[in-house]
Amino acid sequence: MFGGVLLAWWLAGSSTAPAPAPDATTMALLRPVEYENVTISPDGMYLAIAHRQGEGTTVEVIRRSDGQLATRFVPSSRGLIAGMSWLGPDKLLVSASRTVGPYPMPLAQPTMYIVTIGDKHSVALPRYVAGTIDGDDEHLIVRRCKSWKMDPCRLDVRVVPLGHVSGNGEFISDVPARNADLTFDHAGQPRFALSVADDAAQQFYVRPKDTWLLLNDSNQSGVFVNAMGVSRDNRFGYLIRENRQGTNSIVRYEFATGMQTELLRDPAGDPLTAVFSLDGKEPVGAVFGPGRPVERYWDENSDEARWRRALSAAFPDDLTTVVSATSDGELAVVKVSSDRDPGKFYLFDRSHAKATLLYNSASWIDPDAQRASQAITLTARDGLTLHGFVTLPHTAEGVLPPMVVVVHGGPFYARADWSFDPVAQLLAQHGYAVLRINFRGSSGSGRAFVDAGMRQWGATMQDDVTDATRWAIAQHMADPGRICIFGASYGAYSALMGVAREPSLYRCAIGLSGVYDLNRLYRWGDTHRTDLGINYLRLMVGNDPAALARVSPLALASQITAPVLLGHGADDGRAPILHATAMRDALTAAGHPTELITYDYEAHGLASYGDNLDFYTRMLRFLDAHTGVSGSPPK
Repeated sequence: MFGGVLLAWWLAGSSTAPAPAPDATTMALLRPVEYENVTISPDGMYLAIAHRQGEGTTVEVIRRSDGQLATRFVPSSRGLIAGMSWLGPDKLLVSASRTVGPYPMPLAQPTMYIVTIGDKHSVALPRYVAGTIDGDDEHLIVRRCKSWKMDPCRLDVRVVPLGHVSGNGEFISDVPARNADLTFDHAGQPRFALSVADDAAQQFYVRPKDTWLLLNDSNQSGVFVNAMGVSRDNRFGYLIRENRQGTNSIVRYEFATGMQTELLRDPAGDPLTAVFSLDGKEPVGAVFGPGRPVERYWDENSDEARWRRALSAAFPDDLTTVVSATSDGELAVVKVSSDRDPGKFYLFDRSHAKATLLYNSASWIDPDAQRASQAITLTARDGLTLHGFVTLPHTAEGVLPPMVVVVHGGPFYARADWSFDPVAQLLAQHGYAVLRINFRGSSGSGRAFVDAGMRQWGATMQDDVTDATRWAIAQHMADPGRICIFGASYGAYSALMGVAREPSLYRCAIGLSGVYDLNRLYRWGDTHRTDLGINYLRLMVGNDPAALARVSPLALASQITAPVLLGHGADDGRAPILHATAMRDALTAAGHPTELITYDYEAHGLASYGDNLDFYTRMLRFLDAHTGVSGSPPK
């Protein structure tokens, strides 16, 4: 919950000292990828590419027969592409947003557009468009308010012609709960609906025929259920179901009978993402793993499983993801990525069992020059199993490197994973070991593991970070006298709590976009402004003012003796900059002057390439001053 565009870095923000110039490694690793997404048309005639150039991303539609540009969609000079999919052989649905003025991030939700090949003008769609129908490029599915007299408005689902999206269309179904997210089958029928109430409880509905049935109420079951997709024949739905103990399961739901069958469950970790058939029509498996991802299938002997295994075998050091495919499944765009590679897009030809490189998302990054992320497992002080990753730098034999503990944001239902992490690579290539731990509350290890973090900010959640740090020291992965801790959002909170609670363990701390006074979450920022947000805070953080003060870095400023570097966006609505200025002032009053770098127009986190260059270059200089990585002794 507390979880780039090119601007000149000398406009990045204010600080007590000018920023040093970023080096080539920093500029390369923080540079936004050039090719963000590639999809193939249903008939295989065209490729649509989300292509970033300078400050914005455009969609370029390329004719495969001659490689020529057929259509270009430009949302604005600094537009961003949130997603794209094919409606038909010559029609593309594009979700795009625009940045405004000096702000490097969009200030509004994306708008959906229809881009037609050969037509110079795109058509903006209303926000109530909900879905599409397989094989039908003349209609859309929309959600409409069926009665403005009701508060809140109750919606129904309709099919409308493409040229009359604002018309009444044909009624399909009502929606069982307000603000429900719908999952449709291939005929355009809504099959599942997910609603989250103001008390943070989840209701999950199924529509076997014409009537909605409540399949799960988390107030009763204590767990959440989510839809993965629907089988190509529309007979089955596939669900991810939490269990009260242990990891999550994948369940097949038969619409005709209501029978639920558990298909896959891995004792080591949750299903992370679905694995789809080569034609993209249905889930055939899932990616599992607390460490390096592993694909598993519910029918290991099926043709789809064999093809997927063949793809994985062709790229043994990478994860393969089918991005899109032709309607017959003979051609598929596959993204190949890893902990050392942000990704390449290949065209896989099933009839010839051949993969051809289309686009390298970041051609300036050499995977062989990156450092591997090693999966780790350890036991916390109370016996809980923890998973995470260590990325080690090149070091001379027998030399222990300094280490940076990087704490992920969220903190709940978020995790550190095996994918390419530019910050971890940046630190490793500058001589630091990097530890990323999935403390209790993180996703990936089951519902009970998430619940173990409830109301444990600064307590057992922080103990897990401490225990992982001491474990890495015991494994001779780092010099125990040269360890710093860094994080953004919740991670920034944890970094400051780390130096408050463990002054002898961490030599310095860096916080970006952090919350430092838990009581002020109820007064500052946007979380407390809704009933759902208030209930989230009460349930997951706590509501005892005295208890929250005891685990707030702001109240513990006098205990912090390690050097601290803070960065914050001036327009952060989630964690207002008041958190950072109050933390800086409290540390200064305690006799420890602290540098705060503020970034104009930035919100929660840093979106601008220039601001990221500025912050991480300053961070590297700060780390060097306090760990001596460049060869000088620590100061």
